[in-house]
Order: sequence, then C-alpha cells, then structure tokens
Amino acid sequence: MQRLRAFLGSPQFPIFMIVFVDVLGVGITLPVLPLYAQGAFHATPFQITLMASVYFAAQFFASPQLGRLSDRYGRRPILILSQAGTFLALLLSGAAPALAWLFVARLIDGLTGGNVSVAQAYLSDITTAHNRARGLGLVSGAFAAGLIFGPAFGALVAGSFGPRLPFFLAAAVSTLTVTLSWRLLPESLTPETRAAYAARAAERRESRQTGWRNTAWAGVLRLSGVPTLMLIGFLSQITFFSFQAVYVLWAEAALFPGHDQNFVQTAVGYMLTFVGVVGIITQFWLVGPLVRRFGERSMVTTGAVVRGLGWAVMAFVPALPVVLAVLPLIPFGGNVAVPALLALLTYLAPSDQRGFAIGLMESIQGLGRITGPLIAGWLFEQFHPSAPMLFAAVGSVLTVLAALQIKAPHHTARH
Repeated sequence: MQRLRAFLGSPQFPIFMIVFVDVLGVGITLPVLPLYAQGAFHATPFQITLMASVYFAAQFFASPQLGRLSDRYGRRPILILSQAGTFLALLLSGAAPALAWLFVARLIDGLTGGNVSVAQAYLSDITTAHNRARGLGLVSGAFAAGLIFGPAFGALVAGSFGPRLPFFLAAAVSTLTVTLSWRLLPESLTPETRAAYAARAAERRESRQTGWRNTAWAGVLRLSGVPTLMLIGFLSQITFFSFQAVYVLWAEAALFPGHDQNFVQTAVGYMLTFVGVVGIITQFWLVGPLVRRFGERSMVTTGAVVRGLGWAVMAFVPALPVVLAVLPLIPFGGNVAVPALLALLTYLAPSDQRGFAIGLMESIQGLGRITGPLIAGWLFEQFHPSAPMLFAAVGSVLTVLAALQIKAPHHTARH
C-alpha cells in the first residue's frame, strides 16, 4: 500500500495515465475499427490496413520533431499538446460521416502522436542508468493496461450501443489525462538544463558542414551500436503490425467463420484483453528480475524468439485452442524486449540528445508500422488470411540475428 501511495504521488502516475489513455484509444480501435469501417463504410481489408499506415506515416514524420521540441521547450507542454490531438482524433472517429473522416482522424492522431516517445524521454530524465529499464517498463505497463481495458471496453460497448460510442467515451477519458498533466505533472527538464541542451545543439549545428552526413539524425546513427538497435526496432514493429493490422479480420476468417460481426468483435475483444493481462503481469513482475538476471541484450533476443514462435504456430495451426495457448507469447515477448531495447538506446545516446534519439527510434519503428499493415493487407487479400502471420514469423528470425550482434553494456547486472 505504501508503494502504491508513493506511485500515485510521483510524476510517474500522470505519465502512466497519459500512455494508458493513448493506448486505451488504440485498444478500442483494435476490435472495433476494422469491423466498423467494414460494416459502416464497406472498407476493404487493404483500406482498413491503410488507415493504420496513414497514422504511422504521420507519426514517422512528427515524432522526432516532437522529441526535439521536448528537449528545447520541456516534456510537459509537448505531452499536453499530443494529448489534445488524441482527444480530437477520437471525437472525429466517433462522428465520422464517411470513410475519409476516419483517415483524417488517423492522420491527426499520428501528427500529434508524441505521447509515448516524449513520455519515455521524461522517464529517462528522472531515472538513473541502474533503474532505467524498469522505469521505461512503466510505459509498457501502461500499454498493457490500455490493452486490458481498451479492447474489452470497445467490444462490449460497440456490441451493445454501436461502434461509435466507444470513441466518444475514450475522448471523455482523455480529458482526465490532460487535467492530470496540467495540474500534477512537473517539468522534468529545468530551464537551465534546457538552455544547456539548446547551447549544445547550437554548437553542433555550427560545427557541422552541409550534407546529410552532418544532420542531427546522422550524428545519432553514427554512435556505436545505435544502427543495430534501430534495425531491431524496425524489424520488431514491421512484424508485430503485420500481425496486429489484420488480427480481427484473420480471426473472422480463420477462427470464427460463419459468425456475425458482433460475436467476432466481442470474442476478439476478450482475447486482446487476455493479451493485455499477460502484458501487465510481464511488466510489473517479470521485467525487472529478468533484466537483472540476464541483461538487456538477452531480453531483446528472447522477446524476438518467443514472438516468432507464437506467430509461426498461428500461421500453421489456426485453431482456437492452439491460438489461445500461444497468444501469451506475443505480449510476453514484446514486453520484455521493448523496455530493454530502449534502455540500451538511452545508455548510448548523450543526455542532451535522448529525446531526439528516442524520437528517431520512434520514427524508424514507425517505418515498420507503416509498411507492416500494407504488407499484411496485401498478403491477406492476395494469398491467404494466415500469410501475414508467416511473414511476422520470418521477420522475427531476422530480428534474432540482429539482436545477437548487440554488445551487452558494462553496467548490466550479472548473477
């Protein structure tokens, strides 16, 4: 109880809520949006996956700039701005009179979608190298919590009251996080720190010559070990989102053929809630001990192995009991790998470039999120509903090969 009170009174609580509500909105869309677009606007599988790609394409361009702005002006105002974009996107999604409006909502949410990367930078500001993986695991914990409540909430409300109401309710909840951020979240970067960061950035700009080799992102990519981490980030996202983008449509075709959309929506909502429960257990009880025992490098490798195994089994044995048995591998693998990967990145990036480095990672991961749904939609339509799962499994093999090239940081605890 004392630990809970300390958490509620710390800056980590508003950060948790910011990410939670952002993912809550995403979680609602997982079982609702594909069938909403299909039923209300007659969208094809490729159009449905294209909506995800539009969101991530906008995020790809916006996230590094939001990270840079947070280095210069502070994390708090950028977090509030990004939450306002989430609120507007949820309202537009619920009120959409045509399919094009859903695309507009995804675009707005992507352009202001700096919640997660700026929240990660905030946590890197207030944690030490020793406990950073655990602190960054809070973001993944918020992800998991959003995936517990979002899909179940969206599926149940949509099944009872139609697919529009979940978006309006999520928008109402997002006003709570804006209030929490405004009233409870202190700025993690002091004016002196921001001024020092700005001075160093100006020095770097003055010392650079023209050309792409001298840009800020090229400077980050020249840091030893960073290109490998960025490649892993890309591979982990293209595989996951080739699975996630078509999961509802795949379940409708492979697991629940002949059932109506309300049944499929509700069933998938419960399955995704199960995924969220596994994810939050992983983050709050397993990440810290596993990282201390095996190190960040091993966690990145292990995460890729278990997720690849899960996707391979789904591709070759698309039967409900088997899928329920291997489905926990997906959140477990992702939730042990992601905070470890980000912790490794923050060890390599200078303190005044962490926000930009994390934003750059978010953008490179965004390339995977853009291409993953497009590939999945094409494979789903042109070959077989399980083809995207097989693609994800093959991509995981490449992720493992890249992860084996990571050098373990010297400070990683060993027992």
